Amino acid sequence: MAAAPRSAAVDLLIVLAAIAAAWALTKWLIYPALAIPDYAPLIPRPITGFLVAWFVLQWRGETWESLGLKKPASWPRAVALGVALYAADYAVATWVVPWLVPWVASIVHPVTRPSFLGYIHGNVTGLVTWLAIGWVVGGFCEECLFRGFLLDRVGKALGGSAIAITIAIVAQSILFGSLHLYAGTFAFLHASLFALTHGIFYVLGGRNLWPLILVHGTWNSVGIWGVYSG
Repeated sequence: MAAAPRSAAVDLLIVLAAIAAAWALTKWLIYPALAIPDYAPLIPRPITGFLVAWFVLQWRGETWESLGLKKPASWPRAVALGVALYAADYAVATWVVPWLVPWVASIVHPVTRPSFLGYIHGNVTGLVTWLAIGWVVGGFCEECLFRGFLLDRVGKALGGSAIAITIAIVAQSILFGSLHLYAGTFAFLHASLFALTHGIFYVLGGRNLWPLILVHGTWNSVGIWGVYSG
């Protein structure tokens, strides 16, 4: 059963509250107890958000399939969409972000943080661990949570119009970017544009999550391999 605007708003608040709680517990309790630095990825946030969103879907009598976690109607079209999306991600990272950096720097006096993943250079165990995280958490959980659940619920909470969907695309991109603030201002900028691009492709490409999951996982893998081998 599709969520009505009020139900969608409730669902949204539940999941956002869970993400916020996971952030607080991770930042102020779990990571300090494990001596993990504050510039490490706060992995429990998307995992918690995904699991709570899954619970909400079950509660509403829905499944992830209703949000696009299903076999594409056309694999050639899905592959073409994935290739186009990866090219768009590359263009954003290569040209758009560097073009925006000086402008952003002149306004917000950005904070830069060291890379937590630097330790995996030449470290096979670290490589394998972060490749798994990059696919399971980054590729799967984040795409289902942000482009699937959150974009859907924001759009429905605002009435489901074209304007509502546009706002939903932007909203999920800002939230996704905010989850990368631990790595600094430019990480927020890049992640927000990454999520914006994926949100647009998700909506215009027929709302199937698999091309986005595969591209996200591949993008993460390329970056992680670069740290390992660089």
